[in-house]
Amino acid sequence: MSRGRNENPGMKTAVKELDPYRRLVELQKQMIELAQQYEQAKRQRDALHEQMVHEAAGRRHDRRGLRHRLQRSAARLLKRVPGFAPEKTSPARSTTNHHRYVENH
Repeated sequence: MSRGRNENPGMKTAVKELDPYRRLVELQKQMIELAQQYEQAKRQRDALHEQMVHEAAGRRHDRRGLRHRLQRSAARLLKRVPGFAPEKTSPARSTTNHHRYVENH
């Protein structure tokens, strides 16, 4: 016996009418999955960014720290050298020139 005779024609129509809704549900599931993947990717991106910033700041700090320590050590050594007198810094010429310019105008 074939199934064609026993099937209800109204059932076929109802099933065909539900196909667009099933497709919509599938699309919604895909959208939810993509949104979750997007959020996870954002969290990973933010974590990598923080790690990169932290490492870059550490490198920069180390470089500044080393330079500062070397300069300080050199200054201490030079203070021990007999007859060595560190030069005193004088005011910048631009400041002096600026005052002259202001006074003249």
